[in-house]
Amino acid sequence: MDTVWATNTLPQAEQATDFDWPTAFTIVEVGEGWYAGRLGFKGGIRFRYGDELGLFAQLEVQDDAAAVSWDLILPKPSAQLVAPDIPPVRVTENKSCKKTFSSKGGKTILDFGQNLVGKLFIPSLAIEKDKRITFRHVEVMENGELGTRPLRDAKCCDTIIGSGETLSSWTPKLTFHGFRYVEIDGWSGNGPSIIDVQALVLHTDMKRRGFFKCSNPYVNQLHKNIVWSMRGNFLSLPTDCPQRDERLGWTGDLQVFAPTATYLYDTPEILGNWLQDVAVEQLEEGKGGILPLVCPLAISPNWPHMAQAVWDDVTVLAPNVLYEYSSDKGLLESQFKSMQTWLDQGVDRAPDGLWNPDKWQLADWLDPSAPPEDPGNGRTDSILVANAYLVHTMFVFAKICAILGKTEVGSKYNEDGERLKALFQRRYITAEGNLISTSQTGIGLAFRFGMYPENDNQRETAGKALERLVRVARFHISTGFAGTPVISHALTEAGRSELAYRMLLETTCPSWLHAVVSHDATTVWERWDSMLTDGRINPGQMTSFNHYALGAVGDWLHGTVGGISPHEPGWRVIRVRPVPGGNITSARVSFEGPYGLVACEWTLEDGKFTISLSIPLSCSALVTLPAEVRKDYSCEQEPMRT
Repeated sequence: MDTVWATNTLPQAEQATDFDWPTAFTIVEVGEGWYAGRLGFKGGIRFRYGDELGLFAQLEVQDDAAAVSWDLILPKPSAQLVAPDIPPVRVTENKSCKKTFSSKGGKTILDFGQNLVGKLFIPSLAIEKDKRITFRHVEVMENGELGTRPLRDAKCCDTIIGSGETLSSWTPKLTFHGFRYVEIDGWSGNGPSIIDVQALVLHTDMKRRGFFKCSNPYVNQLHKNIVWSMRGNFLSLPTDCPQRDERLGWTGDLQVFAPTATYLYDTPEILGNWLQDVAVEQLEEGKGGILPLVCPLAISPNWPHMAQAVWDDVTVLAPNVLYEYSSDKGLLESQFKSMQTWLDQGVDRAPDGLWNPDKWQLADWLDPSAPPEDPGNGRTDSILVANAYLVHTMFVFAKICAILGKTEVGSKYNEDGERLKALFQRRYITAEGNLISTSQTGIGLAFRFGMYPENDNQRETAGKALERLVRVARFHISTGFAGTPVISHALTEAGRSELAYRMLLETTCPSWLHAVVSHDATTVWERWDSMLTDGRINPGQMTSFNHYALGAVGDWLHGTVGGISPHEPGWRVIRVRPVPGGNITSARVSFEGPYGLVACEWTLEDGKFTISLSIPLSCSALVTLPAEVRKDYSCEQEPMRT
């Protein structure tokens, strides 16, 4: 279980078998984990929090032991013992091998049919003494062999050395892998049995909250891929990827994915714990209010400590998402200092209060136009991205202040947000409404973050410009991490939802469905083209096939295609606003919120739109029907039940 070990230690309770002292004994294996294990890329670091492993155990002596004295011979840990308030990582599913085949080199390959995170399980394995059996795990095959290059320095290899006895219920300990395919070397006889070899799926055992299904099978598979990528990257903390020599809690990845994640699963506990750790790292003396790019901070000390828009904004935006879904003010209270410190001290500002224009930004990371080895060099001005996020984050924080009753503080940030918004408009938006940095991401952010006045000619000009960009791109996606969460929302808000559907349903690269249709993908990829059209792996150094960030479109699927989202915090009032489009003729969504189950199902058949809605008795719904059906709307008997 992860934590900032220097401050907090999260004990895990395990009950040992009863034994008689002093003749009996028990063996406890202690793993290095986040405390002392090797973490990070480019060689990584070890012993981040300490270099001595030990066991902290409570022995309950139930016999008369009055004559026995117990003396402390080692210093107590300085970290505070804190009871974990997040679910443990568990095996939540067993996957059977779907098929076996031989690689070009003649090795036996197991295909589990799903890119997953976990480990192998073999019920029984007879192995000769000193014989070695090796299992190598990968996500994809490349030209008939294991696609190992994306793993970088990670070996992803388990080895069994035989003792001459039959192994029973074998599974590796203290590790996990990200994989779909496993190469087996050294297994004698007729090869592994498909029936016997299983994959144990591991992730933090969160409760599933939200579901989505529509009439398009490819979109359904995309949604399944989003769910699997979340499962594979929520192992006690939200990581970027589960397979290569990284597996770190990148703040930007979680920030853009938080609305989708919090709809799919019950995340306040795991994300609340992680955000507290983010705050601990941020508020250390000498950090200047800047958040770590990853938490726990498990990257080389030589890595620059730099403020980053989008990534560091997680300290305000993620707690706000959790509040919207739960109405729990507690996390807002606990994260308040972190939020305010980021905005007051962490942001590297120019004299006018906007971002320092000389500051390098990750910005719209992995824009598909960026070169493979320079993923931050996209088509959208990076400082525009940073400033759009800054204005948005200021307004969100002002709203949080009001929620917490800090009205005077909130007024200050709201006024400052309005001032920065006016500066943004003067700097980036022409009098006609054209954005100086014309891109899907640029206009999308300006729309989504309210930079254009409502019912204004500038807004319509921007909508036309965004439409033109989408059409010129032949409905291909042109956004990276910053733009992908907003582009579909922006098109919908601009009155061009049909274009958002055209982008969603595009199947050639770059698009959401390209990996699904052309490559049988079962998780979301890090890059739009992690696998090239000729079957080669993208040459970029960072090429993961299990990365949830670009799956942030899930938020639009839930709220616009499915049609439900919280109108007031905690789903006390539900916004019901399905917008049909494309070739999708029906959708069904549900979310188990704090007050109960919210479910919505709609169909569009022969021009007739039918909707069925179920909400908890203590809730109300604000229902907006599609514009084209409002004029002839009629109610059947009991069309909606509460």
